[in-house]
Amino acid sequence: MTITTTGALPTPANPGPFGHKLRSQFLFPENYTQFNHGSFGLFPKVEMAKVRGQVAELLHVDADDLALVENTTVGVNTVLRSFKFAPGDRILRLSTGYVNVNKTVDFVCDHAQEVKLVEVPITFPLTDKEMVDAVEKAILHHQSLKDGSRIRMAVIDWISSVPSIVQPVKQLTELLKSYGILVYIDGAHTLGQIPVDLTDLDPDFYIGNCHKWLFSVRGSAALYVKKKHQHLIHPIAIPSDYKVNFASEFSYIGAQDFASLLSISSAIEFRKQFGEEAIIHYSHQLALEGGQLMAKILGTNVLTPDDHQVANMVNVRLPFKDLSNPKLTSSSYLMNLQMDKYGIFTPSFRHGDHFYMRLSAQIYLELSDFVRLGNIWKEIVDDINAESP
Repeated sequence: MTITTTGALPTPANPGPFGHKLRSQFLFPENYTQFNHGSFGLFPKVEMAKVRGQVAELLHVDADDLALVENTTVGVNTVLRSFKFAPGDRILRLSTGYVNVNKTVDFVCDHAQEVKLVEVPITFPLTDKEMVDAVEKAILHHQSLKDGSRIRMAVIDWISSVPSIVQPVKQLTELLKSYGILVYIDGAHTLGQIPVDLTDLDPDFYIGNCHKWLFSVRGSAALYVKKKHQHLIHPIAIPSDYKVNFASEFSYIGAQDFASLLSISSAIEFRKQFGEEAIIHYSHQLALEGGQLMAKILGTNVLTPDDHQVANMVNVRLPFKDLSNPKLTSSSYLMNLQMDKYGIFTPSFRHGDHFYMRLSAQIYLELSDFVRLGNIWKEIVDDINAESP
């Protein structure tokens, strides 16, 4: 191969822009010299810093307060398993929290000395006020015990998973902070689905997936930690930059595939061609209209009639006669049926005394897709109801 140039090429004796001056631009520890690109190549720090800066702009926070992690479950584990809970501390959560998050809270309560759970039972439909009142009632009940314990932290959804409800996170955050409770917001479904302003909201911790609604590759999320807590929070796998600073600790945790995190930048650029407001507005309106259309086909209703409790996901009641039918209690029957027979998938679940499905609206869908989906679910419901006495 012949390389032509108008000037002299860099050489080992005269490295020009190359050599040790570039060492600091790559992700490896200060006490390590990389001779093994044949096994593990690296990308420049500037690329990861660029991504963090772009996400920080979306969230309205300082990039140094963000860490890029694989997903919400990792982010929740990172904070809860790093935080120094003391004997007598309590962790508050809602019964509708995501299962992995709730299990992480269970793990902390099982392994930390005298740390216990305070769970707020939630069954929708509820108004925002009813939900805030339910949380305050739980706080006041705990205080009435006068057993010397305190609710140290609350983990609350911004948009719950199943059922999918936009929760009054601003009011809940203000309420919890008024009682001296740290606030961890599970925003798994927020980035790309609704505007997020953490400076205005002012939580102590926040985690949001980028691969759900922002269009990045699976395995990409953003963890925010308020500066005053950062000395307490460390990656699950302790890196060589332990105790250097928050951003450094999370920038390189050994060999891993950073491709999904780097894809966030491309996702953000893709969205810019349409505009964030246009994407959110279209998907929201499609969810509202598609949900009502499906409910009409099924002869039922949506779970939350208030538009502000719906983002791009809506819950439609499925008119099954017998909720004890093994096909409904099975964790896989309805999922496999949808995918194998119809080439679709929508999560279905029991909430309270009814069965629902959660549909998601997105910019590549139209109302005609929801007509098809409604007719498929009507066929599924009719077939299963025909088996009931």
